Amino acid sequence: MATPPVAPPIGTPTPTPVPEGLVPTNEQVVVIYVILAMSVIIFGFWNVPVVRNIINPLKLFTIGLHEFCHIVAAVLTGGRILRITIDPHIGGATIVEGGRPTFILASGYIGSGLLGGLFVLAGYSTLVAKVMSFVLGIGLIMPLALVRDKL
Repeated sequence: MATPPVAPPIGTPTPTPVPEGLVPTNEQVVVIYVILAMSVIIFGFWNVPVVRNIINPLKLFTIGLHEFCHIVAAVLTGGRILRITIDPHIGGATIVEGGRPTFILASGYIGSGLLGGLFVLAGYSTLVAKVMSFVLGIGLIMPLALVRDKL
């Protein structure tokens, strides 16, 4: 009886080199650490009642961007904006008539994530960072202008 064919022995696996584009530079590592540190600090400020008021302009800006994403989605899908509410303690609400509800509901989180990513990517170019800093500054001052009679 003939013996069955035998496969050649498998050599030791060699590690696949990581493509150069996927390894962060020293500058990018610093940015990642700063993002992590700021996330921890903002999370603490956001949830500690006494300190919460310090970051109210940032919270209003964040909530405003989130609601803006709902507004854009509603308009793009043929909806009509009835009312927008923004509160630093409980969040925001955009009341819409018509449009595609699933798309409008999801757009707040998806759009906020994309805009946040855009702000992070802007940090890698000096010119773009300056433009985005201007946009961020306007976005932080705008809530103060809208509530000036309540201060």
